[in-house]
Amino acid sequence: MFDSSQSKKTRIKIMMRVELDDGSERLMFMFVAPNTRVSDTINDTREFLPFENADGETEIVNKHHIRRLVPLENQAKLGHGPYDLLGVAETASDEEVKAAYRKAIAAIHPDNIQSLNLPPDFVELATRKAAQANEAYAKIKKLRGKADD
Repeated sequence: MFDSSQSKKTRIKIMMRVELDDGSERLMFMFVAPNTRVSDTINDTREFLPFENADGETEIVNKHHIRRLVPLENQAKLGHGPYDLLGVAETASDEEVKAAYRKAIAAIHPDNIQSLNLPPDFVELATRKAAQANEAYAKIKKLRGKADD
């Protein structure tokens, strides 16, 4: 007889921003085996992946419908400077930096996340990420000698 307890592996929950091919974007948890990268999980042989939604329910998603995954808990970027945090080059114009900041903050603003009635974990993470984006934008403005606007 099959013993399901032996087949279960310990998984790590990683909060992700999941963009699907229908244009929708959602915050969900992805399950990854210890010492495994998200990219390894996405590129394994399974056609479907389990995610946990904000209600704690498991959703099974066909990998072919995933357009983009953005881990929100792990900084995948090599640098951690203010330009890296906003995803712009140091040579970007002031307008490009401002647009990148606004895009970043709109996606993670704690008020927006809280209005979705998501669990406190999501709101706490959004608050941390918004603070990082605010700090990065302030540092860039200071480096460029710009006054607050």
